[in-house]
Amino acid sequence: MRSHTPQDAESTARIEALSDSIFAVAMTLLVLDIKVPAHVGDRNLLPYIAPVWHHVRTFAVSFFIVGLYWVLHHRVFAFIQRSDRALLWINLVFMLLVVITPFSTGLLGAFDDSRTAIAIYGLNVIFLGLALQGTWWYATYRHRLVAPRLERRLIRFETLRILVMPAVCVLAIAVSFLNTTASIGIYVLAPLLYLWPARRRSGANDDALQIEQTHQ
Repeated sequence: MRSHTPQDAESTARIEALSDSIFAVAMTLLVLDIKVPAHVGDRNLLPYIAPVWHHVRTFAVSFFIVGLYWVLHHRVFAFIQRSDRALLWINLVFMLLVVITPFSTGLLGAFDDSRTAIAIYGLNVIFLGLALQGTWWYATYRHRLVAPRLERRLIRFETLRILVMPAVCVLAIAVSFLNTTASIGIYVLAPLLYLWPARRRSGANDDALQIEQTHQ
């Protein structure tokens, strides 16, 4: 766990603690749309499980997308040294969008062939990314809340990393007007983009050095 000085703990630790709690609740609520078939008896269970598949698939995708944003949020706050009132409110907007995710997930699970449901879900994820980017931009603008030595190269890289998912969701919404199944497939594959090795090992070492510098 990240250590804090007394001043840092007063400004950022509570933000991270609240955010982690909200992420945990939202990720748990995602599973509530998966219902166990009732009154099946001794008959073949498979036909009764098949309709639940849509909810299971959407749950799994959303769980990893929300988890991905938790990872990105954690990374962003690894660089942020201090806070102010504006950052608190920006982070609350981000948390609001996290809490809405179970609703848009349930809607997509129930109507995964609907362009409207696909668009609502995609917009939810897009605005999640934009809110997190707003947090990052506010904290790094003129190094407002980050270490003065934090490199602009790293700031730009983190910006691109955050904006990948919103860009993919824009594509998914556009594709839904041609083929809703392909659009759902884009959502399914989207989290895998973050598993692709985007930087050389030396670049990863630079990141570790930057984090160490921010804590000095």
